[in-house]
Amino acid sequence: MIRRSTTIYISAIILIVGLLFLFKNEHQVVTMTGNGQNEYVNVDEFGANGDDLKDDSRSIQEAINYSHETKIGKVKLLGNKSYILKKGLVLKEGVELEFGQNTRLRIEGNFQAIDVKKNASISNGVLEIVDANFDSDVIYLDGIQKFWSWDRTQIKNVTLLNTSGSHRGTGLHLYAGGPGQFICFVNFTDIRIAGFHTGVKLEAEKPKDSNKYSFINGNRFINLTLDNCISCIDINSSMSVPNESSGNDFNGLQIQVSKFTKEVITVSGSDNKFEGLIWDAHIVKGNNPIIEFSKESMRNSLYSNIESNYIKDKGVHNYYSTPEEDAMNSK
Repeated sequence: MIRRSTTIYISAIILIVGLLFLFKNEHQVVTMTGNGQNEYVNVDEFGANGDDLKDDSRSIQEAINYSHETKIGKVKLLGNKSYILKKGLVLKEGVELEFGQNTRLRIEGNFQAIDVKKNASISNGVLEIVDANFDSDVIYLDGIQKFWSWDRTQIKNVTLLNTSGSHRGTGLHLYAGGPGQFICFVNFTDIRIAGFHTGVKLEAEKPKDSNKYSFINGNRFINLTLDNCISCIDINSSMSVPNESSGNDFNGLQIQVSKFTKEVITVSGSDNKFEGLIWDAHIVKGNNPIIEFSKESMRNSLYSNIESNYIKDKGVHNYYSTPEEDAMNSK
């Protein structure tokens, strides 16, 4: 009888210790609100540092996975720290990745940095390419996720830099290439992109099944700044179905041309709209056209300060407003 009581007593102690350990572990990795609700997951509690030269890829991914599995939904990288990424991240559905305003994610290697799934989002911070071998995408969205109007996917207040001097890779890449794949009605707000081969790329490929469609339509790019890119905005698709990029709205553009710039805007698809300023177009060698409406373009519009000699229009019913035309119309 005594032995049985002792066994029960020891088992109870083990259970209590285990529960205390679990509570402590949960408390360490999750920051709680005042009312006891789980607010966010801190990557530092999964082993990320941000103050050393250690690869933080695994720790950040584990924090994302934990936030996804527990439905907490938010992961934070805090402070004026520089985290190191040597392997790509999958930002899982329903997870918000939030950086501190000056938090950096230094990307070392050649790989797709962040694959954004449906209902995921990124806000704040600096994503910096420091490896001259990088030739992939920093932020990537794939139409296989079927992004649509009721989803909560968004990218906001993010800076994408390639400081390696290579002018390689793509800052923001939207791709739809299979039957029934699409990216629609996603908001990209207050994004700064500099030093890449391609700043923003929208790419809709023709599906192998000719009866199916792929499309990238109706996305909003608000207050987008592009600087020192070889190709600033590249929209690559057919004029219409089966693979189209149409109705995308670029509003509040600020584009700084450099000696490396070859194309500012290349447009296929229909009804895409561009409004903003393009600085120092004269820097481009030979004063070649830096804006091209391709033969697969229709009813696209450009409202800018750029003069017509910098524009090549191979498409149908495209519209662009130039300073000289505005002056003539005002008389």
